[in-house]
Amino acid sequence: MATITNLKLKLVKHDHKKKTAKVKVSYKLRLSCVERKMTCLRFVENIELWGADSPDPDDFLYRFSTASYPTELDGIISRSRTVTIGDDILDEDGFPRPTDEVYAKVRVTPVMPKGDLAKSNTIEHRF
Repeated sequence: MATITNLKLKLVKHDHKKKTAKVKVSYKLRLSCVERKMTCLRFVENIELWGADSPDPDDFLYRFSTASYPTELDGIISRSRTVTIGDDILDEDGFPRPTDEVYAKVRVTPVMPKGDLAKSNTIEHRF
């Protein structure tokens, strides 16, 4: 199973006038020895932003568009995704809490080859 390492969320730019924020999620995916040998293997990537609300349950804030990508020969895939969102999405605590804690969740799923199914022609026979 592939392993996600060096997962980082970065606030690239916050434009207070336009009320937008540009955030970047980056990580490395290290493939297992079996996955490295599967040349046609692809991965589906799901990235979400969440607000940390201890002791309350964390809040879902935003979902990046789903992406897919192939494997690399050396078994290490470096990924980076940047998105511009409304800065109100990052305001996860609301008043009166002045500090917002936002983190990214990344789920990577291999798209495994599926078996094939075929039907033969139909024959008629009378007994």
